[in-house]
Amino acid sequence: MAKSLKELALSRASAFRHTDVTVPEWDGVKVVLREPSAEAWLHWQDVIKPGDTDGDLSVSERAHRNLRADVTLFIDVLFDEQGEPVFSKNDFADVEAVYGPVHARLLRQALNLTTDPKEAEGK
Repeated sequence: MAKSLKELALSRASAFRHTDVTVPEWDGVKVVLREPSAEAWLHWQDVIKPGDTDGDLSVSERAHRNLRADVTLFIDVLFDEQGEPVFSKNDFADVEAVYGPVHARLLRQALNLTTDPKEAEGK
């Protein structure tokens, strides 16, 4: 029996675009990448543009700020095959300590879910 429109609209799995991805670097595990939530974007914005920045940041400070912003989003977009979050905000320091190219690639794939290529062509 087909799900009702109400069931579909209220389904956690249907609230965000998502894609299944195999991660070869992690022993071929399959993960679900979801587009970032509005809350994650707000946290990202707080990291990227904090209200108390005085003057220009050094290259090192900008790199660290950008890393922290990426980790904020990465924690929000990575799910296991059952659709459960892999990390919580409490895992921030652990993720930040090891965040690298594999994590960045996965985040980029999740961010690409926010803009459909066909939608982008029409603009």
